[in-house]
Amino acid sequence: MKNITYAVDMETGLVYSRVGSEVAVPVLDYDGMVPENNFKTNYNLEKMYVLSLSISQWNCLKWTKKIPKDIKNLHRKFWGFKLLK
Repeated sequence: MKNITYAVDMETGLVYSRVGSEVAVPVLDYDGMVPENNFKTNYNLEKMYVLSLSISQWNCLKWTKKIPKDIKNLHRKFWGFKLLK
């Protein structure tokens, strides 16, 4: 059975998640930042290998279970896990 673990980037507050040797990284959608939406920021999750993270990125992550349920569900959907109720 696979487990999902969550981390908060202590510099940005963005939430990462890890399943096995892969990590879901929030990536800013620059193209979606347009005057029509007041340059609203939106992040998309992208999958990469844990070893692809730099040491400085890794050191900024605080692994925790204290993540809001709606954010957990975004990550669970990304990984194909059942959503929390």
